[in-house]
Amino acid sequence: MKRTIVGAGPRGYATVDFFTGDYRVSAQINVRNRTVNDILNDKRLSYIEVFDTYISRISQPGYIVGSHHVALLRKDTISFAIVPTGESRPSGQRAYRYGGKLLYQVFLTLPAFEIQGKVHTTGKLDLYAFLATNVDDFVILTEPVARVANFPDNTFSGEAFLVNRLLVTMFCASEQPERAA
Repeated sequence: MKRTIVGAGPRGYATVDFFTGDYRVSAQINVRNRTVNDILNDKRLSYIEVFDTYISRISQPGYIVGSHHVALLRKDTISFAIVPTGESRPSGQRAYRYGGKLLYQVFLTLPAFEIQGKVHTTGKLDLYAFLATNVDDFVILTEPVARVANFPDNTFSGEAFLVNRLLVTMFCASEQPERAA
């Protein structure tokens, strides 16, 4: 039987807001020497353990329906996560550059959400390749804003989103990219 060991403090932890089709889970995740991107895209894990969780409905984001010291989240039900920029990249990409010289403005839908943001690419954005053949389940969006489809006044933003590409129901991109600075 696995016991949950909780760290003594915030060292090695990242604060993340996870969104499912119905809930927002604000929590700490133990990243150790990895990033949140590494953990969400780790194919060996179906669940992630989070600490100091606060749970609210996406329809009432200011109302906390529960708080718990430790919880497990099933990764394939996470629509997206709001993370600090440094946690959005794989461990090997600590510098800001994603390798992408072009920025495409994108609009995508997930169950309960509409999201706008930017995708970094090294060349022309191929929508099919980005969604269907991408190795990572969670893809990076910068300058993102999410809107709850049934409650359009409820918006969420952050430095970066990690979006579950397997839950994307529609993906649109601008025709002309911007040059990354």
